[in-house]
Amino acid sequence: MTRVSDLTGAALWRMASSAVVLGAIVSALGFGGCGDATTPTGPPPGPVPTALEIRGLPEEPMEIGTVTQLTAWAAFSDGATGQVDPLWRSSAPEVASVDGRGFVFAHAAGETRITATLGAASAEAGVSVAPVNPDLYDLSGQVVNQNGRPVAEVFVVALNGPSAGKATVTRGDGGYILHDLEGETTLAARKDGYAEVTRLATRDSGRLDFTLIGGPPGDAFGGGQWIVGDEVLPSRYFTDPDSGCSWQRRSGFSIGYPANGAALLPFDSEPDLDFIAGRELRFDSGQEIVDIRPGDAAFRSTSECGEWRTGPPHPDVMEGIGPGTWLVGAQIAPGTYRADADYLCLWLRLAAFGGGQEDVVEDGLVETRAGAELTVTIGPSDAGFYSDAECGPWTRVEDP
Repeated sequence: MTRVSDLTGAALWRMASSAVVLGAIVSALGFGGCGDATTPTGPPPGPVPTALEIRGLPEEPMEIGTVTQLTAWAAFSDGATGQVDPLWRSSAPEVASVDGRGFVFAHAAGETRITATLGAASAEAGVSVAPVNPDLYDLSGQVVNQNGRPVAEVFVVALNGPSAGKATVTRGDGGYILHDLEGETTLAARKDGYAEVTRLATRDSGRLDFTLIGGPPGDAFGGGQWIVGDEVLPSRYFTDPDSGCSWQRRSGFSIGYPANGAALLPFDSEPDLDFIAGRELRFDSGQEIVDIRPGDAAFRSTSECGEWRTGPPHPDVMEGIGPGTWLVGAQIAPGTYRADADYLCLWLRLAAFGGGQEDVVEDGLVETRAGAELTVTIGPSDAGFYSDAECGPWTRVEDP
């Protein structure tokens, strides 16, 4: 705490008191100098505090639960002034208590008198604690996207009524809290890339959640991990990938492994519980398709996959079928196709493009090293057809 420099009145007052006590002790022990004088000698009494002033008083009534610090300044008999450490006391500590450092703690609505005492000097001041406004209330809730995922950094603001202008921003878990709202007000949840959502808030609301619709443009994105709903929208995406393209649909954000690499994991590794479905392409595919679904948490794609777009890179109907994943009807016609396949040729008739076994209508794998002549009939109700490079080109031989 700040003190008056050198020997202020406060310091001299303390030193003088100590000197008188020391003189009395010396005299009583018989070390009192020449003569038979019995009256103790010593320095004359120093300056003493003559007045106190309490500073730092709050200008407005304190709110329950708040703290403020008071200080005391003394005037001394020699004209000096300085900050001192008095004895503090509250006349109603149940309303507001005070500790030895001058900190005042507001506990309940009411009035109290705070007294500072130093020697014969004292000062007194009133402190008020405001009652709780029964019309004020707090409101909390959560903001999520259309997939139920929390959305951080959403601006939540009261638009009208006595609470107009009160605002906050959602945390990483999408949660928020607004303090001291009054009466009815319309709350708005706002974030760039989403449509604004409003809801009526009252004292009886208790909790008010928001669901944001929309998101940033999701018609094109490249390699990386993307939050579904926040960074890419659920939709059907197409790309013209290079060999080595690997993609995954995921239910969480843990570190994952290649879609077909589970057998390569060490025996003591934990299973990748966030993996939903995916594919790794070890050939130059003409096209790859994926359905990113609303329940997915994330989509992961390597740079070899290139740029994913909502429109197909090959919009025309083809005569034959090359390696890749293709739309039935829009890119390849239904019918019976024949191919001269090599060892480990894999083909799939698909009902959808999620990458899981549940999307497969029929599949085939060539397991003879001599190769084989394959025939497959693609039905008009099939959504798509997948074929790898070992199958070679497929030629249409007849209608279904």
